[in-house]
Amino acid sequence: MLSYTVDDPISLPLQTSVEVTIDFPSGPRWLFFTTPDLLERVGDTVGNSSVRVHLGEQHMVIVSDISMEIIDSVLRQLDADGELEKRTIALDS
Repeated sequence: MLSYTVDDPISLPLQTSVEVTIDFPSGPRWLFFTTPDLLERVGDTVGNSSVRVHLGEQHMVIVSDISMEIIDSVLRQLDADGELEKRTIALDS
């Protein structure tokens, strides 16, 4: 498993997403974790409604709860599945 840094505090209830930077040999890449509850409270609205819209991003991981253990477990699973780099974007993007 590549080394990584959790860049944001994990505070509950979650007020913002949690970004993670991963040190790939080609350079740092990142992804972020969020919860359905947070997505329900943030984001653009559709027209004049109160409906939130979030376009599915490859580097967005949605989990029902966020902790260091969950982040580590998800990253390890993505790495084992060969999906980790595909699920991140270059830090300078």
